[in-house]
Amino acid sequence: MTLWLDIDDLLTYLTHHNRPSGIQRVVYELSNALDELGGDGIRFVHRGENDRDLQIIEWSFVQNMFQNVTTQTQPRPSQKDAKQDGLSRLAPAKPEARPARADLSFADIDHLHDVAGLQQAFRLQKTVLDHTLQLPASILKLSARAAERHIRRQQHAWHKKQAAWASRRRHLKQTDLISPMVILSSGRKLEELARPGDVFLTLGAPWHHRNYIHTIRWLRDDLRMTYGLLMYDLVPVRCPEWCNRDMILAYTEWHENILPLADTIFAISKATAADVQSYLTELDIGTSITVQPIPLGTGFGLADMHVANEPLINGPYVLFVSTIEARKNHALLFRVWRRLLEDLPEDQVPTLVFAGRKGWLVSDLMQQLENAGWLNGKIRFIQNPTDAELRRLYADCSFTVFPSFFEGWGLPVTESLSMGRPCVASGTTSIPEAGGSLAHYFNPCDTNDAYRLIRDTISNQPALGEWTEQVRSRFKPIPWTDSARAVLAAFDNLI
Repeated sequence: MTLWLDIDDLLTYLTHHNRPSGIQRVVYELSNALDELGGDGIRFVHRGENDRDLQIIEWSFVQNMFQNVTTQTQPRPSQKDAKQDGLSRLAPAKPEARPARADLSFADIDHLHDVAGLQQAFRLQKTVLDHTLQLPASILKLSARAAERHIRRQQHAWHKKQAAWASRRRHLKQTDLISPMVILSSGRKLEELARPGDVFLTLGAPWHHRNYIHTIRWLRDDLRMTYGLLMYDLVPVRCPEWCNRDMILAYTEWHENILPLADTIFAISKATAADVQSYLTELDIGTSITVQPIPLGTGFGLADMHVANEPLINGPYVLFVSTIEARKNHALLFRVWRRLLEDLPEDQVPTLVFAGRKGWLVSDLMQQLENAGWLNGKIRFIQNPTDAELRRLYADCSFTVFPSFFEGWGLPVTESLSMGRPCVASGTTSIPEAGGSLAHYFNPCDTNDAYRLIRDTISNQPALGEWTEQVRSRFKPIPWTDSARAVLAAFDNLI
């Protein structure tokens, strides 16, 4: 049996964004662990020109691309400049423009040697083949026919270069490789190698592909493959008020079409597994399937990341790592910090730091923060921190907060604990699974409850010190290979 992983969603996200989301990080880490454990039995594919065009891609290419994206750095202003306007030029309210990159011509592809070049080449090929990105200026000068001929010639040269690289890799020591990998020619089709009984697994969030059902039906009916998918949460179904309207429609339609075709369904927590099981019953589909929770690996290699040299925030602060969106409940913390400043001397109130990016349905909140002068700088927003910067933020904070209304797991909670930092968190949905007995919980709908717990944590420094030591000594990280083994075991049972 071969396990085929659809990573098109991961590749598309990395191509269009300068920071991976939580879902994309899970896809990467779980895929990496499956590749490590599964050897030749694991293959990776991405979508080509149509619903049946699934092309094999080397995992090493994805690793290079992911590492390039996650290690990009952006210059940030000094703390002195940051304090001048409360929000600070540390993170303007408007989304930052992506750094400009030099144009890459087809003639350049044959001479690429570094990871950044590989990523540019991927962007360029996706542009021409899928018409999703803007063409570089050098290509716009070519006629459509000439461009097509040029593409074919350069793709042929690119394949030859990949073969040469594969030959050189075979002579390298195992320790010189990023991880075990299967070298396959770029563009080879899944249908050429897939066999009846193979498994096709969706780990990401390809909900924007309305015709995904055609792909899965073809895999099941024509190629006689088994299908599985990983569920993260049912937020657009259970709490549509916290989502973009287009997201609600796309998510609901996709899952109503795809879930009946699944032979195996995984979930990232027990709470999500129970919720999805109930949803299957409500829709009267797939009720014979038992949704299987898998242990979710801890963190995304942040503990191994080097720490940024300069502190991003001076003085004591409390950290909230999350996209700013309505579901994450940043508004509650705004109310809590305003009340803390009313009840305590200003120098006894630590700064509250939002680290992430601006999401949807928060225009009013952002305007309120602007109008309030970001509480005279007592609330800061660090937009799109790099992994090294995030590592520094965790290292320097007093503790973290996570007041979300609804989660499929609660990745920032376990990430905080893995960094040795206590977390004051919401006690709803799956979050207590993520934090266990090492986090402290409050009702996210009760400002008074949150205020009491956060104030007590700030005011009782000896107790906070003891709590921090408990976290550092008792927290046991879960390796991503445990997640991968659970997936592989489930499919072994189908044989």
